[in-house]
Amino acid sequence: MSDRTYRAAIIGTGGISRPHARAYQAIPNVELVAAADISPTALEGFGKEFGVQRLYASATEMLAKEKPEVVSVCTWPPHHVEPTLQACAAGVRAVLCEKPMAVDLAGADRMLHAAREAGVLLCINHQRRFASRYATAHALIDAGTIGAITQITGICAGDALTDGTHLIDLVRFLNSDRPIKSVFGSIEMSFRGEVNQRTPGMREFNDQRTRYGHHVETGSLALLQFTNGVRAHLEMGSLSRGGYQRIFVDGTEGRIEISGDRPLEGEAELRFRRQTGGWEIPALAEVDPFRRNVESILDVLENGGTHLLAADSARATLEAIMAIYESARVRKIVALPLDRRDSPLEAMISSGEIPLN
Repeated sequence: MSDRTYRAAIIGTGGISRPHARAYQAIPNVELVAAADISPTALEGFGKEFGVQRLYASATEMLAKEKPEVVSVCTWPPHHVEPTLQACAAGVRAVLCEKPMAVDLAGADRMLHAAREAGVLLCINHQRRFASRYATAHALIDAGTIGAITQITGICAGDALTDGTHLIDLVRFLNSDRPIKSVFGSIEMSFRGEVNQRTPGMREFNDQRTRYGHHVETGSLALLQFTNGVRAHLEMGSLSRGGYQRIFVDGTEGRIEISGDRPLEGEAELRFRRQTGGWEIPALAEVDPFRRNVESILDVLENGGTHLLAADSARATLEAIMAIYESARVRKIVALPLDRRDSPLEAMISSGEIPLN
């Protein structure tokens, strides 16, 4: 990496902005120069916590005055599109947008088009790809440790757009980002009972079935069929077993188990077994996925290449989520590419097909 200093800024100063800010401040040749948020309280708290003095109520004004080269978009998902378009128009070199990329494919495609037209590196923060347990599992699979993959099982307590987006992205990652051929999915939209008010974005769920300002399902099940013959079985939200980003990978010569973010007491983060032996537990390096992500962005800016979290990949993950909703809507297997760009979940709710009470 060169000795030049990159100017970074953040749009949206809620909870998820914190690891972005810490990552920028941990890298010697990045200077976090400014932040923007429509909430004065959130903005002031962020500024005090990270020592950022140039604070703006308008992202457009911040981009024009501060001219950052790298921008994080940390707003709620329905508000990912416009700040990304503004950043691309303002001449930034890279945008790191939080997941999910957007709440429908139409929004994702607007973001992709703007980035391509402006020559901006657009990345979506599925940062778990950089986490040691998943990166090591990918390396084991790539080395043929368990033979050819036959099936992947993914478990995630949370809705598809908020939490399942990580799960689907990781499943795609472990299968070397092979294209998904078809999706079969089902969803349920029941009342959740008492909602923990500290759970981000959940306050209106029981009344409106919304989280972070957009509709979500209570639980979902899905079967993804990849073009290389691998099948992925997904359990999410209220229909999942215990675990968060827990993944099992079965191959012709063995099995890999990843405990996810909430391992059981005494459980290894990652273990694997060949057909001919017992369980092995590899050593895992200490890695900050957020920092590694930003460092990778800077490397691509300076040396070229493809970023692991490039927006094209995130669109494929979002397409799989939309296909789960579409399959639930039409009650049959849905082939990809998906031929609609709106959200099938939003369509079912707005038409009254899914009642919210």
